[in-house]
Amino acid sequence: MSFQYVFDNATTMSINRKKVVASTTARDGTVRAVARGNGAKVFTLRLPDGPRYSDNKSEIEAIEALDKYQTETIQIKYSKLPYYYGNVNPGTNESYEVICIEFPEWTIFGYDQVQWSGPFVFVEVV
Repeated sequence: MSFQYVFDNATTMSINRKKVVASTTARDGTVRAVARGNGAKVFTLRLPDGPRYSDNKSEIEAIEALDKYQTETIQIKYSKLPYYYGNVNPGTNESYEVICIEFPEWTIFGYDQVQWSGPFVFVEVV
């Protein structure tokens, strides 16, 4: 449970569901567009700054062990984000196979607190 830790403890999460689109404009003003690729979701999550490093050390090590080249199945849990699901039946979770493409640096500051340099970015593996 390593990437799942990020999804369960994130203070912010955004999901980009937009497809990659290529477009061109002709001299007469005609615009042509075509969707490229598979439209994989991109998840951007930020962990909070300030939790005790000693309490989270094993989770940080597990996340680092997966690094940016291994995939893991995660769930967006209804109990954590009911507003994300809207009118879906309670208890229904969504699962995704993801890979981390941006991994922030962490720093120990103050008295045993951990701080992150930026967000984690995950891409759905399709």
